[in-house]
Amino acid sequence: MATTILTPAENRFLQLSQPALQLTELTRVMPLLCDHPTIKDSSDFLSRSTRQLLLDQRVNWLVQGSDVWKLLARLPYAINASDRRADWHHCALCHKPVRYEYHVVLRTDGHEILVGSECVKKFMSDEMQYLMTITTEDNFHAVAQYDDLTAQYPQVPEILWDQQALPHLPQQHRRRQHWVKNGTKTTVTGYLKHRQQTLPHLPQQHRRRQHWVKNGTKTTVTGYLKHRQQTLPETQLSPYLAEYTQLQAVDRQMAERQQVQQQHAVQQQAQLAEKEAAAAWQAADQAQLTAEQQLRASTSYQTYLQAVAALMVQHLPLPQFKQRLRGITMPPALGQLVNSYQLGVMATEFARAGQITATRLQIVPRYLVADLNRFSRQLAAQRQRDWDDDVFNAALGFELTADQRRQRLTQLRDCWEGRQLSDACYATLLRLRESWQQSPVIPATWPEKLRQAFQVRLAEQPATGWVPAKKNHVTPSQLRQLITSQADFATVVAQYHRLYALPTATEAVTLSALHRYYLVKADQRAGRAKATAKLVTELLKETVDD
Repeated sequence: MATTILTPAENRFLQLSQPALQLTELTRVMPLLCDHPTIKDSSDFLSRSTRQLLLDQRVNWLVQGSDVWKLLARLPYAINASDRRADWHHCALCHKPVRYEYHVVLRTDGHEILVGSECVKKFMSDEMQYLMTITTEDNFHAVAQYDDLTAQYPQVPEILWDQQALPHLPQQHRRRQHWVKNGTKTTVTGYLKHRQQTLPHLPQQHRRRQHWVKNGTKTTVTGYLKHRQQTLPETQLSPYLAEYTQLQAVDRQMAERQQVQQQHAVQQQAQLAEKEAAAAWQAADQAQLTAEQQLRASTSYQTYLQAVAALMVQHLPLPQFKQRLRGITMPPALGQLVNSYQLGVMATEFARAGQITATRLQIVPRYLVADLNRFSRQLAAQRQRDWDDDVFNAALGFELTADQRRQRLTQLRDCWEGRQLSDACYATLLRLRESWQQSPVIPATWPEKLRQAFQVRLAEQPATGWVPAKKNHVTPSQLRQLITSQADFATVVAQYHRLYALPTATEAVTLSALHRYYLVKADQRAGRAKATAKLVTELLKETVDD
């Protein structure tokens, strides 16, 4: 069964009250209210948001509307003289004929409407219903007197009708507040129930004239007072108003004290929240820093970045780079920080600029970008040095035939570093060894980087003869080539020193490994490997015991 959200009477009441309310949401739905007197929750013209708005705000709007109306002071009510209902006027809200007419006026613009007693009780404020009762039963002029009273004492409506008055008053003052409210209401009610007409407080010298007027009036046929004067119940009200003024002062003091306490509590809470937030951020930063340090120190992280850097320095086309990238196992912790698209962007940047900044990739951790940039640049610098060494050795350092020289230079030309040289440059490299005897000069047409690389290596050449440019690192596969091509350890060492110049610590490890390799091979050929291993174990044991 459909539920009525807004009855026709309620609808008309809101329409009539809207000019004084000026509520934004009510104004927005006012065209809808004008077109549809009755609004139900099943009405098809209602949108979901409007239906919910009416359900939420209906009571609030009606309550606020009840406060914008007041009884008309000059004619608060009238009784239709006719006994026929057809002669009665209709209520502006429910549209029913009413014999007892109450005239109410909008406080803001003075717009007057006629309302029946039932609608007054249903729609109007407690203040108006209070005045309606007194006006009807006791004193027709109660509304006018109430207007004069509230004009002189504007705190009276606050005392009587404001349920939120003195919100900060301590509990021990509540009885005083009720006494003020009840006493004020009793005084005002008594004042309104009877027409208060007295002469002004005249000076002493006019007392005889006052008595003369009073006695003359008594003998007058008419009871009409031509110059009717209504005095306010100042004597009766003064003690209560004075008391209320004191209570207002107490209320203000309590409000100020409560405000200070609230501000202090808010400041303490804000400081505590700030400390908790700072501690949380610090803990999060520390946890993130620890996780970052653990990740960067892990072997899987180092291995992965070195493998990715090895792909980047090859300057592969992007599709090929991504295809090769899929073959590299990424550590699980790294999968949350970077993806193939971002690595592709970094690879493209490195190919173009020779370094990685990843300015466009703000969400990639900066340490990851820095590490990958360092690995890539180091590997690229090592590749360039190896290529320079190989080109120098193919052109000048090694004793090669023409075919061997051409074959090696062709292999070097196929890699990325070699593709940067022109055909003319390779032609001069093929003939450089033969032409050097007639003209020992580096061709001026070569790129500047290649010229500098040859100059550095030429400066290390002896006075007579040619020696190869020595590499600054060696791989196990390269050492294996030395071993398989030489018969004894001394020859291998000599060939090693001819081709390689490693840092002292690395060279010591490398030569020790070569020496141990030849000793193991000699023991295997002589069939004494087990006996040798056993004796070495015993010797190491004695060394530990000592």
